[in-house]
Amino acid sequence: MVATLTLRVQTGSSPGSQSSAVTGVDLISADNATNSLANRQANPITVGTRSYEKFLKLRVDVAPANAVTNFKIWGDGSVAANTTLFFKGAVTSYTTPVSTASSVATEDFTDYTSGAKADWDTASYTTIGDVTKYAVFQLSVGSGAAPGNWPTETCSYSYDET
Repeated sequence: MVATLTLRVQTGSSPGSQSSAVTGVDLISADNATNSLANRQANPITVGTRSYEKFLKLRVDVAPANAVTNFKIWGDGSVAANTTLFFKGAVTSYTTPVSTASSVATEDFTDYTSGAKADWDTASYTTIGDVTKYAVFQLSVGSGAAPGNWPTETCSYSYDET
């Protein structure tokens, strides 16, 4: 059978709560798993500050024939001027998200493209309900950033199914 995995967001004080399946993530000044224009408008990031960290994982909803493994993640190599999208993959433990400089998401996500993918997780998963390690993101908005909505950043991911 072909596996089905869905994206989840972990929020709240440690140990946190796992969201239901999401199709997008808002990098905002609130720790929630909502993805909507109203959410972004209600929780903007002030210039010169950072979003809350977002702890993302994939959950096995339909089990693979054998296993899913070798999870990779990447973007298009660019973000809006005067912003930095910080990232860290293969994070094993959840901590309460912060909106100060992350001690977890410390790598520049623009370094990871289709030609240079980041490792999300190298473990194998076989059972419904299994979840990957975390991919953690945080947006930093520099003092020179233009006001208004940050453009959509598409993050792609892949995995091998055996």
